[in-house]
Amino acid sequence: MNIKNFFNKLGAKFQKFMYGRYGMDRLYNILLWSYLIILILALIFGKIFDGRIYTVVSTAGLLLIIYAFFRVFSKNIEKRKKENGIWLSFENKIKRKCRLTARKWEFRKTHIFRKCPKCKAVLRLKKIKGRHSVSCPHCKETFKINVLF
Repeated sequence: MNIKNFFNKLGAKFQKFMYGRYGMDRLYNILLWSYLIILILALIFGKIFDGRIYTVVSTAGLLLIIYAFFRVFSKNIEKRKKENGIWLSFENKIKRKCRLTARKWEFRKTHIFRKCPKCKAVLRLKKIKGRHSVSCPHCKETFKINVLF
């Protein structure tokens, strides 16, 4: 038997097995990377401290990877999609905060950032000393700001 045919048949069998199962997603990738990081930490702490810490940390990592594979082979697709959606919304909130912090740093000399009191949108305003009236482009609310520097 040809080795190429062997792997083609094996791949076809795996595809047939995975039919109707959830598969891999962004949360699976995060769980996998978390497992690898926990495993490295367990090895480091195992060398520095006694073996009990290694056992506890590696057990936590093992539970994480078991959950990741449980999600991959699960047939409850709707529940897994919901879990992934919750993770993605959490991840997007963190990314938005990081982007806003980067923008604040980038424009720190020429602009100030203020929140609209009505819709809570963050507005970038030119840094001009004095008291100004600002109109929010999202909700059209007008409010006053005081720039001191």
